[in-house]
Formats: sequence, structure tokens, C-alpha cells
Amino acid sequence: MRPLRIAVIGGAQYDHVNAVFESFAAEHGVEVQVAFRSDHVALNAHLATALHGGAAYDLVSTHSKYVPAQAHWLWSLDDLIDTAELAVLQPAAVELCRVRGALKCLPRNIDARLLFVNRDFVPDGWIPESWQHLHESLARTAAASGSAGYAFPTRDSGLFGTFYELTAAFGGHLFDEGGRADFTSSAAVMALEWLMEVSTSPGLTPPQMIADAWYFDEVSAAFRAREVAVVGDWPGYYGLLAAEQGLRDRARVVRYPIGANGRRHVYAGCHAWAIPLDASDVQVSLLLLQHLSAAGAAMVDAAAGMVPVRADVSMPVGHPLDARRAELLRLTVVDDLLTFPPLEDYPAIEAAAAVMLRAALLGHCSARAALERIRV
Repeated sequence: MRPLRIAVIGGAQYDHVNAVFESFAAEHGVEVQVAFRSDHVALNAHLATALHGGAAYDLVSTHSKYVPAQAHWLWSLDDLIDTAELAVLQPAAVELCRVRGALKCLPRNIDARLLFVNRDFVPDGWIPESWQHLHESLARTAAASGSAGYAFPTRDSGLFGTFYELTAAFGGHLFDEGGRADFTSSAAVMALEWLMEVSTSPGLTPPQMIADAWYFDEVSAAFRAREVAVVGDWPGYYGLLAAEQGLRDRARVVRYPIGANGRRHVYAGCHAWAIPLDASDVQVSLLLLQHLSAAGAAMVDAAAGMVPVRADVSMPVGHPLDARRAELLRLTVVDDLLTFPPLEDYPAIEAAAAVMLRAALLGHCSARAALERIRV
């Protein structure tokens, strides 16, 4: 049987999945050929044309926020996946993978950020009471330590997601109940002004953060290198942190600050697996999908730091920070998730907004002017 051709998200925080591909090949005698692997931005751009352009992938990795844009070229899984297989998955994660009621992908994990704190720079009792408190207190931390106090992504989906969180924290909504986008509310202006102020406050953020267009990789790496006191980091990077000798001893985790409406707002979704309509043999693709969604694969992901969607798989605990992180992620998933409307044009909205958000960070225009120029 010919190898299965797949397209997957890549990076040090994801590539442990190679072991799962190898175990599938050993069990079923079918090689898994990774024909495309790149970061989330590049993968999504590739799939936007590849899925309907004859790429003939047998399986792809996707994300719950992007799958509505890809749904026309993906198999609906309701008639392929037994209900018993779905019953072990977090119901909310499964719902995020539905498009107009049809299950278009299976969730791989639940992705939501916590704040990671370097104890060498920030006192153990520090809890950010609000985003303004975070700004002011970490400015003092930066001045006292000589290291940056805070960092955030300054391009693409990383910048947009951070802006989305802050808009909600300041009492606003980027989308109305009908899914229509509005970037001109006072809360949206406050959110972008906050990012602009933080990024220009002397010493508070790394000087290269905007110029070098940092993404999640650079933010996480800066924290692990002890160059930044506090960052919001995703679960998938935790395995890289845990692998650094002694770093778990020097780190704390805390939840996001409470917003204007008395709750936290953490931009979140699910990485997922999907089967394209032009898969060569949907039943063999289904075998790989089930293998990637089984407990064994979920345990591999959990060992790397990801939050499993399976009720029968827990995050491993081998250090006090592991336990604290697992508990705070559990609370975040229950109480704090800020998800996105299932819009077919969501990738285009996100991309258009990110361009203007970045323009404001670069000083090309005011916050209000940037937001008013977003065309969706």
C-alpha cells in the first residue's frame, strides 16, 4: 500500500508526533509521509489552496478556528466515527470542531494560555489583579532587574489573539451574535492602545520584539532563556521548558488577570486532525485519524505539555510546577475560554486585522486609525 501523504503543523513543540506516525506504520504496515510541515501561519496558508488544488493529502492537521474555511474540502466524520469514540472526548472540544452541525475534524488538544513567571525577577506573591496592574508592576520589575518584564507576539494570529483577549478583558466584543466583526469599539481601542503603550514603555518589553516580528516561538524561547520575566505561553511549549535543567524550579504559573466584567478571557481553541475529500482511501485515512486520537497518542502529546481532550488521559505530574499548571489549566478550560465564531472568512478577518494591528505597533498610525482601516 502506498504511503499516506499528510500535511502537519511543525515546530519543536509539535514534532514529537513523529513517534505516533512511526507506531502507526509499525502496527498497520502503512508508511506516513509528511509531505508538508510548517508553522501554523504557513500551514493554514498552504491548505487554503492545497485542499482544493489537487494536493491529494490523506490527512491534515488543522485548527478549530480555521476549519470552517476548509470545511468544503473535508470529510464529515459523523458517519465515520463511532459515537463511543466521541464520548471519551471533551464535549466542548468536539463542538468546536463542528461546522453547521457536521463534525469536520477530531480535536487533538485544548489550547489555552497561562502566564509563566520567572521567580528570579518577580516575587512569589505576585498575582496580576488587572492588565493595568500587570503593566505597572512589570515595568517596575524591568527597571529593577534590567531584564524585560513582559513579551507578546507582534504578528499574525499571535498578535490578533492577544488583542482579542484584551478587547474582551476591557469589556468589549469583536464579533456580535451574528458573527459580524466590529473593531472600532472603545474596548478595542483600549486594547490596542494597551499593547502600544506596553511595547513602547522603556525596558518593559524586549527591544527586538516588534522589529523582529516575534511569534509564539520567540516569546516562549525568551522566557526559557530568562530574558523576560512574564509571558503568556501555550501548553505545547511546556515540554521544552521542563527539559531545561532547573527551570521548573525557577518558574511559577498564574491565571490571566480578571477583566472588566469580573471574569478572565483566554483566547482558546483546538488543534485537530481532518480527512480531505480527495484522500486516496478514506478508510485507511480513518485508521490513521483514530490512531492519532487514541489514548496512546494523547499520552505522547500530554507528555509534551499539551492539554488532552480525552477524559481517560491526564497531564503527567513529576514536579510541583506540573501539578500547579495542570490545575490552573483545568480551571482555565472550565471558566475562562474565549472562543471564536465559526466563520468561513475567519482566516481573512484575522489576517487583515493583524496587518493593521502591527502597523499601529510600528508607529505608522494611531490605534483608532488602525482599527478603522481594517477591511473585512
